[in-house]
Amino acid sequence: MNNYKDLPRDIAIGRAEELRLQGWDVHFKFTCGYCGSRVALREANTLYEKGECFLCGQETPLERVGFMLVRGFLPNF
Repeated sequence: MNNYKDLPRDIAIGRAEELRLQGWDVHFKFTCGYCGSRVALREANTLYEKGECFLCGQETPLERVGFMLVRGFLPNF
C-alpha cells in the first residue's frame, strides 16, 4: 500500500476537468501495480483505462489516480 492520496477514477476526472477549465494542464499519475513505481502519463488532460510503467513495462488498470498541474509553456529554443 502506498501513501499517495489517489482518488477514484470518476472523482479524479471531475476535479481535473474543473481545473482544466481554469487553464491548467492536468497530468494524471498512478502507482504501478507490479513494481510500485510512481508514473505520470505523458499526455496532458487524458486518462486512459490502463497505464504502462516506464520502468518495468507492465500495464496497470487506472482505477485510482492522482494528478499534477502545469500552467504555461516553455519557449522554443
